[in-house]
Amino acid sequence: MGASSIVLEQRLRTANPAIVLGLVVALVANVIVVVVDSSHGRSIPGFALGVIVLVFVLIAFLFFISFRVDVRVVQESKGRSLAIRYGPGGLIRQRFAGEEILAATCEPLSPLKSGGWGYRGSLRFFKRAALVTRHGDALVLALKGGRTFYVTVEGPDDFVRALGPAVTKS
Repeated sequence: MGASSIVLEQRLRTANPAIVLGLVVALVANVIVVVVDSSHGRSIPGFALGVIVLVFVLIAFLFFISFRVDVRVVQESKGRSLAIRYGPGGLIRQRFAGEEILAATCEPLSPLKSGGWGYRGSLRFFKRAALVTRHGDALVLALKGGRTFYVTVEGPDDFVRALGPAVTKS
């Protein structure tokens, strides 16, 4: 795979660490309730306790990986693309190659319009998805196959200009 260089990058503001702290406190509180309850002769099966702990660990992990979201315009050997990296080290990645992008524009987007905060929708099933981390202008990508992707970034017009050479002319 060829070398790529970052043309434009922005780290999005995401979940507050207080949320994860709250989840940890809730987990500890649940474990204490189970232990105290079982010390009074009533017992919750070990399986149920395991499920409770697993659910809270899974939720905490999902919040942890959402703390960091990087949106980048990347110059690759085949041209420019939009790359989104979720979580520390970019555990989850999403990439829109230049040949896949028909148009890049700016549009106001609110969490109410998109269905809430976070990643909403599905490009595969609904042909529409949005990554919403703030209220305001969003970068809107019209993609091949009638699909549309929205991402709220500071200064989406900078992303439109940076992607300019990548956008195919239909």
